[in-house]
Amino acid sequence: MNLWNQHDLFVMDTREKMVLLKEEFDKKNGIEIKDYHKKLNNFLDRKLKKQSELIFKQQLILPLFFLYLQKRKV
Repeated sequence: MNLWNQHDLFVMDTREKMVLLKEEFDKKNGIEIKDYHKKLNNFLDRKLKKQSELIFKQQLILPLFFLYLQKRKV
């Protein structure tokens, strides 16, 4: 499995976690609360901060890595 496929699987897994956490948040707090989106975003940030930072870093590093490899081969 190549790096891009692993990255895609990691992103899909994180998205599934987000959906489950959103359902958990809705069940606990409801959707009719004041500042719903702000509170939901804060909740998701607390729970998925490490995964989102890793995804961001991978999306920056992977293209640069492949560009570097292409440059070396030329």
